[in-house]
Amino acid sequence: MAKEDLVVESEENGNGRPKTKSKRRQPQETLQKQRRMIKNRESAARSRERKQAYTLELESLVTLLEQENARLFKEEAQRKTQRYNQLMKLLIPVEEKPKPKGMLRRVNSAQW
Repeated sequence: MAKEDLVVESEENGNGRPKTKSKRRQPQETLQKQRRMIKNRESAARSRERKQAYTLELESLVTLLEQENARLFKEEAQRKTQRYNQLMKLLIPVEEKPKPKGMLRRVNSAQW
């Protein structure tokens, strides 16, 4: 490394060594960093696409399950009414007899 490539500061970086800063990066380091950034962006884009596809799949599944749930509730209501009608047909009609009126009685506590 040439002297003009590095600047040495007098401060320490915590491990006892002096801090060094590179004024300019090597061309290969810059290219590697750019490649890494591009790969990272592409990976992030693929990840977003996978997440979006998964979300759409879940939303379609929710729609199907809601439709099935509504169908099952309707079917349950129909079966309840059908069962009620069957029970009403089988039930022997019972007429309620009127209760006889109670007779008036004389009690000892009353004053006459």
